[in-house]
Amino acid sequence: MEASAAPMARRLMDEDTFTENFKNVNWPRKTYLCYEVELPDGDSRVPPGWDKGFLRNKPIHMPGPPRDAEMRFLDLISSWKLDQKLRYRVTCFISWSPCADCAQRLAEFLRENSHVSLRIFASRIFTKGDYKAGLRTLQAAEAQIAIMASEEFEHCWETFVDHQGRPFQPWDELDPKSRYLSEQLLHILQPTAPPSLPPLYFPPSLPPLYFPPSLPPLCFPPSLPPLCFPPSLPPLYFPPSLPPLYFPPSLPPLCFPPSLPPLCFPPSHPVPGPYFRSLRDSSG
Repeated sequence: MEASAAPMARRLMDEDTFTENFKNVNWPRKTYLCYEVELPDGDSRVPPGWDKGFLRNKPIHMPGPPRDAEMRFLDLISSWKLDQKLRYRVTCFISWSPCADCAQRLAEFLRENSHVSLRIFASRIFTKGDYKAGLRTLQAAEAQIAIMASEEFEHCWETFVDHQGRPFQPWDELDPKSRYLSEQLLHILQPTAPPSLPPLYFPPSLPPLYFPPSLPPLCFPPSLPPLCFPPSLPPLYFPPSLPPLYFPPSLPPLCFPPSLPPLCFPPSHPVPGPYFRSLRDSSG
């Protein structure tokens, strides 16, 4: 085991380091891991004061090969050679969720050390490589994985930060961001889980239906005698058919004589005067 794997015993983190790395709306390039080990009665393997502590990843610019924070923690806990007859419960608060490789190594450790249970609370989700499969592998090894909420942030502040008596001050968007990341983690660990549905709505209880008292049975009058119809009437009488009307034969067309010549009247002649005179004379 590397000497650098052991954390500084009960050294506290300064406030700025905690806020910079655990604030879930930031995107730091470092990973910090705070841990707690619940020691069973009779344990003598964990050095005094080392049941709580924190460490960070070993970057490239530091001496020696780079090392992720999760791997440094495995180096530390493996060095204790925990008693396999006892049960140990380990809780980690980590600024980034484990990458695929670290998740695989943690899962292998849990399968090889069934006397150790592990809970991981992450401030945010690491989203590079095959991180989803890694987290599902870690869950399959019976590790509990969750997103840090206000309660976990406050616990880390009180346990691992040199706060000088100052209370934890939640930052803006802490709770909404935590809820959002929790939903993302749920879909990663349970990819077939449906979207969250609003709770079912039940209207206020309605008053019981009112039914009136039973009505008396309907009364029907006695049966009426059948209707009386008069005897059938004789059929209507129609006289015999009349002979068809008689029309005489067609008359010949009227005959008109040829046109007569116009009447000829002789020219007027005066009556002879003597003749009339003789008549008047003879009558006198």
